[in-house]
Amino acid sequence: MSTIPDPLGGDAAAPAPAAPAPDTPAPAVRLGAEGLKPVSPRLIPARRLAAAIPCAILLAAAVGCVVVGVLADLWWMHLIALLPLVIAAQWILLTGRRVRAIGYLDREDDLVVAKGLMLRSVTVTPYGRVQSVEVSEGPIQRRFGLASLSLSTAATAADADIPGLPREEAERLRALLAARGIDRMQSL
Repeated sequence: MSTIPDPLGGDAAAPAPAAPAPDTPAPAVRLGAEGLKPVSPRLIPARRLAAAIPCAILLAAAVGCVVVGVLADLWWMHLIALLPLVIAAQWILLTGRRVRAIGYLDREDDLVVAKGLMLRSVTVTPYGRVQSVEVSEGPIQRRFGLASLSLSTAATAADADIPGLPREEAERLRALLAARGIDRMQSL
């Protein structure tokens, strides 16, 4: 153990601070998360509302399994009833986390879109490659003042979709992508 001499010239020496271990992992940062703009938090209740009908169907399936299990005296039907309940619960409970994992960034030369929790994908689309930009909204999105922006390129793997944008932001991005796409195509 090394010591640091006392700056006042005394004999007492303090132990030297230990250097950090070289194999200490850096804090985990989500892929593509730096500087991204999040989508609107109003997308969370919109997606939960959209999931209401499928969740009701799953609940009916669970109730049906329990009824069949009781009437036919099949104990294992109660276990099968848990499956639709687990699916519905994760649908409702993880919606907020899934929405917070969506982000975008309109940079000078390209658009970055990142989404996903377990299977994270980051798509970088140069403005010069954009062939079409579409803004759409369904009845639930309209109720919450949201829209989705979709852009397509010649390579279908590079297509990007940004759900849950406020209408004004979706229109601003559509105009920006169209203008920058035309500018980049002219410079080629």
